[in-house]
Amino acid sequence: MDAKVEKMDSKTRGLVLVAGVASYLDSSLLVSLGIALPIWVNTLSLSAIMTGFLSTLLTLMVALGSVVGGWLSDRFGRVRVFNLDILFVAVGAIIIAFATNIGLLLIGIVLAGLASGADLPTSLAVISERTSSKMYGRAITITQIFWTIGILMSQFIGFLTAGMTVGSVQSIFGIIAVVAFINWCIRVFSKKFRENEEELEKKAKKNMEVSGNEMEKIGVLDILKKKQYLVALIMLTLFYLFWNLPANTWGSFVNYFLETVSGKSQAYATLVALVANIFNLLSNIIYVKLSDTKYRYPVMYLAIVIGTLAFFCAGTWSSIWWVFTIAYVIYSATNTLCGEPIYKIWTQTFYPVEVRASITGVSYGFVRFITAIFSLFTPLLMHWSVSNFLWIIFGCSLSSGVLAILIVRMLHNRGLE
Repeated sequence: MDAKVEKMDSKTRGLVLVAGVASYLDSSLLVSLGIALPIWVNTLSLSAIMTGFLSTLLTLMVALGSVVGGWLSDRFGRVRVFNLDILFVAVGAIIIAFATNIGLLLIGIVLAGLASGADLPTSLAVISERTSSKMYGRAITITQIFWTIGILMSQFIGFLTAGMTVGSVQSIFGIIAVVAFINWCIRVFSKKFRENEEELEKKAKKNMEVSGNEMEKIGVLDILKKKQYLVALIMLTLFYLFWNLPANTWGSFVNYFLETVSGKSQAYATLVALVANIFNLLSNIIYVKLSDTKYRYPVMYLAIVIGTLAFFCAGTWSSIWWVFTIAYVIYSATNTLCGEPIYKIWTQTFYPVEVRASITGVSYGFVRFITAIFSLFTPLLMHWSVSNFLWIIFGCSLSSGVLAILIVRMLHNRGLE
């Protein structure tokens, strides 16, 4: 990687922005469900078990959708499957928005969850096979910005409509449906967009032929038989798992931890989460400038050290609430620099183009499944021992950091960087 980066043209930017909406939809869906759960408890008389089941169901459907969607896109075409994914997110979201009974709600969650999970590996493959490898960092980090915006927008809309009960649910999920439908219309009916997409694909294939890097004919099962791909799959999956466990835990339970476990007010917990997400968004924006340069890994190493030290301090002084608050904000400001964007870049670097969506889907789906199981026990672990729970989070952060360093060495040894 050079300090001077290849300029991203308007066609590539358009492709990345439209594809990046998938990340916006995914995060909005996950966060919006959490906002809607307390409302459904009253309007649909949900039990505590059913409330937990709905959250777990969505995560499991996202995991299943990632595995199935990645395979379908490699088999039947990334663009075709991606377009259908976006459409079914819209359909699922509108069903959730206007569900008047638990049966309809379950149908909407299953449909939206499957489609949402399927669009992530597919969108990454659509982007990577139409852009230069020298743009992977920026392209994928831009999609991560959409992910963070989705979280902030859902929280903001939920705040504005807090007194509307059912109307709040309809507003939050209705907006998701509208955004998904508009995105689908652009992808399907815009002649200019389709032409740009096809032109970028032809250009990328031509560049591969000129460089002598033609597509390797390989199936998904072949990945498991070749050590070079199998090792990469295992390493990347473990890295993402250990990074995602803390990220998902605080994304889903930071309010619960601060209010129920630590005894802080709802206003305090909401403010901390909002500030942390704003810092996360700012670090995403900064990372766009650095992700394709020689500073990608120095920044990653620094973020690993800072994030790990933050939770070391939180574990050491677990009885002091403001130590955790500062640690959480610092972690949120740095975790993007050493986490999901890097994982997504690596998934598009290690694997052959023909199976990228499938393999990424398997890896992402597995991590989401384990995360869903961990989420079931997270409240119990928090109440069991705050100190021990924070040391578990520290262990995950440390493990993901060590794996990241090993993966970078593997990239250099294989001549991929």
